[in-house]
Amino acid sequence: MTLTALMPSLRASLPDPFDATCWPVHTEPTVSDVRVSAVSMSRLADVAGTPCVHTAEEAPPRWRPRDWTPSGMSVAVAAVTGVALVDGTLQVALDAVVPGCGVLDEVRLIGRCTTAPAVVTRITTTAPADAEDPTEEAGRAAVLPSDVAVGDLVCFPCRRALTHRDVAAIVPAHRDVTGIETAVSL
Repeated sequence: MTLTALMPSLRASLPDPFDATCWPVHTEPTVSDVRVSAVSMSRLADVAGTPCVHTAEEAPPRWRPRDWTPSGMSVAVAAVTGVALVDGTLQVALDAVVPGCGVLDEVRLIGRCTTAPAVVTRITTTAPADAEDPTEEAGRAAVLPSDVAVGDLVCFPCRRALTHRDVAAIVPAHRDVTGIETAVSL
């Protein structure tokens, strides 16, 4: 239990603690953002749109062997597209596909500062779930503030280097004015 978990009002003046080994090297959390190698994740989302990915070098493990070499890893940024309370659990839908290498234990709300208490949520994607990944249908557990709302930004580390294609959700096909079915990439 951390001090910010006991007293959520402290989140306005100091960031929640984070596990530095789960994030890329040179990651700095703030009360309303995460900076990776001096790149603001909320500013990246403003410029590139969501979902977006920032790739950086892996942080060294706590106890590393002599032959350890860093590999690439990523930070994914996604927007919240839906929030619902289902059977006492907060369900949060994102505009991104959460890859299997995503570390949702370290998900962070960015873009605004909140003092709401943290609750366990279920993260799902707006797009239909992949039939090969049954965990995506049920969602994956994460801890987010209880006042998370549609339009908020979240970011989370991923254990391998990703591309935009790896996290971009494909919206179901729709018919345009000409009657041609097209799939739209978010």
